[in-house]
Amino acid sequence: MTEKPLQSRWSLTKSDVRAILDDNTHRSTDLKLLPIEWKALDFGETGSAGSSVKLSASNTKARMIQWCQDAFALVRGEHATASGPNYISHSDDTESYFGRLDSFFSTLMTCNFLMNQKKLSYEEVLDRACALLSRLPAYPPELNLKCDSALIAEERWPAKHLTESNDNQYKWSNLSVFVKPSTNTIRVALYLTMKPVLRITNDYSDTIAQLLDILADLYKSAITIGDSQAWFVVQAYLWAAWQHTVMLQLWCDASTVLQLGYMFERHNSIIWREIPSVMPSREIIERSRPEYMCKWAFELLRSDLSAVTQDFRALFEAFERQFGGRPSRCNISTTSSSGRAGNRKRVCDGKAPGNCQRFESDDVQIQSAHDFACPNSTGETCTFLTWDEQSYRSIKGVARAVDLDQTDDKYLRYRPLSFENMAISHVWSHGQGGRPETGFNICLHRRYSGLARSLGCSSYWMDTPCIPTPDDLRDEAIGQINDNFMNSKVTLLVDRDLMQIDIHPLTLEAEEAILATLVVCDWNVRGWTLLEGMRGRMKLHILCKNNHVISLMDVLRDVTAKSTLSLISPALAIYHYTPTQYEVSGLDMIEPVTTEQATCLLNHRHVTKERDLIIIWSLVCASKKIAKKAEDFWASTVGQSLATGFLVSGTPRLTARGFSWAPERPNVLPSAATTSDQTKNEKQYPAFDGQSSLHGTITPQGFKAEWLTCRIRRSKLYQLTSEFTLQSYTGPEDLVYWRVYNVGANQRMNPESMHHLRSVIGVVLKKFRWVALLMPALRGRTSNDAVYPPRPFEYQGEAEGSMMVVVASNNGDKWEWQFVHEWDRKFLLPEFTCEELLIA
Repeated sequence: MTEKPLQSRWSLTKSDVRAILDDNTHRSTDLKLLPIEWKALDFGETGSAGSSVKLSASNTKARMIQWCQDAFALVRGEHATASGPNYISHSDDTESYFGRLDSFFSTLMTCNFLMNQKKLSYEEVLDRACALLSRLPAYPPELNLKCDSALIAEERWPAKHLTESNDNQYKWSNLSVFVKPSTNTIRVALYLTMKPVLRITNDYSDTIAQLLDILADLYKSAITIGDSQAWFVVQAYLWAAWQHTVMLQLWCDASTVLQLGYMFERHNSIIWREIPSVMPSREIIERSRPEYMCKWAFELLRSDLSAVTQDFRALFEAFERQFGGRPSRCNISTTSSSGRAGNRKRVCDGKAPGNCQRFESDDVQIQSAHDFACPNSTGETCTFLTWDEQSYRSIKGVARAVDLDQTDDKYLRYRPLSFENMAISHVWSHGQGGRPETGFNICLHRRYSGLARSLGCSSYWMDTPCIPTPDDLRDEAIGQINDNFMNSKVTLLVDRDLMQIDIHPLTLEAEEAILATLVVCDWNVRGWTLLEGMRGRMKLHILCKNNHVISLMDVLRDVTAKSTLSLISPALAIYHYTPTQYEVSGLDMIEPVTTEQATCLLNHRHVTKERDLIIIWSLVCASKKIAKKAEDFWASTVGQSLATGFLVSGTPRLTARGFSWAPERPNVLPSAATTSDQTKNEKQYPAFDGQSSLHGTITPQGFKAEWLTCRIRRSKLYQLTSEFTLQSYTGPEDLVYWRVYNVGANQRMNPESMHHLRSVIGVVLKKFRWVALLMPALRGRTSNDAVYPPRPFEYQGEAEGSMMVVVASNNGDKWEWQFVHEWDRKFLLPEFTCEELLIA
């Protein structure tokens, strides 16, 4: 009887996995000389253990280029060179063809599994690894086939490249390298099953990413159609291996975090890895987005560093199953030739909250929402509850919550907020907004009263009935928000899209729909609700159809344990709504959120009132004093460290002395819609956390940090000649390897590159004697120092060229921030030296 494959599209069976486990299991009984269980090849190192030699960056790259050329030779049916095994089989059989490439790729990893030391039995490891592998996507997201050979897709492809002939026409899913996962992927699944280790494969996946970058350049330089096809196939194979490795590691890490609790610092180290340049672009990914999914909300998810793999296919499918056929909810009406608004709605461009008018539409009325069971759901006769002001003001020094026992059919009455409280986080524009003095629909009060009682609570807190309009009471209530959500027994997340999902009875499909909806729903893209969700994450529950409630943790546990692994990456984008390690351990303290992390969380989120933006920024950081101005916010951070990579963004800067480097807001885009075509087409550079870059210190005088620095001195006759001098490294020769990036580049700068540099810094040199180009330096994974040889920390957002900061000075000691610039890759980069600077 033929053994059933793990997936219908694969040829991989349980017996194949068993064979790989057997081949990679260490069987010696000598317990004194145990081998390393799992080790990835380091191209930057040569020699045997104990006598290895570190290679220079250029030699390392040359070695990787040779590896890619050897892999290409295998695919083209040629002999491999001395750097790899000499495979001579020229069979066009798919298994043999896949096997040659797979055997060569397998040399990047060495495994010696110590099965006799594992808690799980041999069969348990095998069964769990097979179940895990079956959850991988059958093939990765499609790569762009475009190259100089424009007709490569239309050309006939060799049969060996395809699993189905179909007249030898190209189809991504039919590439023969997707017939099953690589041996290395299976090794990773086996190892993580028997020994879950955080981030163990990150260096290995980074190596694959670097190989993919080299392959991308080699693919572009291919001369013949056959060469283009072969290079593309090697790319596809490594792309699948990278995707599989990252997904398996993220599954392992996500599972561990759900058990131990969330930590911001650990989260950043989990998700950080090198991203291959072949990653599909925003425009390509956007084509598959369901129509009902908000473009701006999806951009928040797509640009989140947690969405490492950028594989949203399963997420789109889950969302489409729930909301398929619904039109976009952007409140933008088309305009007729007469200038009048038409009835037909159109989709916004997704570039700013203000461009999608459902964020700021005047059509939204307070208290226009009603409970599904309200007999007066049309709003014609549903009565209002208003506040008992005396009851509210009689409570001093603590937060007020709606008292379930004392509130009647006319007045909202209050009690001091205690642990027996349900805190409600909702979206104002969904019709539940308002103020206690203007009224609260009685059907909504009955809904939340019933839910609170069912969850063992005697009160509920919600901004509508609990934050009055008078400034003194409003400021007091806002200052208590952090504690309100932290100290409540339950936090209820209310969003109208999530309320459409039926969880009775509960299915895995429903939980996948909840995840797919939550990451792009209105609730998740607003500043206030971000804060509320983070503070109430210990017991965050979601309101679903017909007032059924489900715990977010239950959803994440089930999706992590049972769903396709491509959903792990988007799920990680909302892990800041899960309990922290402190909370899981029973410690009564807020897990600190760094300025970088808070800014990264807010850089695509919207606030209706600009005055609230800095307040939310400081509250997310858990500042002891709430700041209302950016200057006050940054003044409170003096003495703290800050990642240099975080500062590389297009965010406007402060003008206050000592703070020219400091962003004046967490987000780049203003809330209002952009109007001019020029503004709409300007490239935005939002801030990212930059945690893997070198850190500096915020001092009373300014920001002091080490950067990769290119100093440029103005000529004394600059006003007449526009001449300047690039400063090269002049320190000890033996430190060049450790301190200099792009050694000797100043002497190689051609006239075109010098002219481009002049166009970038010319205006600044008219005002200052010195200009410097700064790039953040990449930090080592396990240290606070720069990697060696030093290299730039790449901008984490969308940028084709190197991102750099332009600073200026008149004395060469104290520098002023000017702007950020994306260097055009057509031009040569100068030399950069690691140097500490003070930016005031």
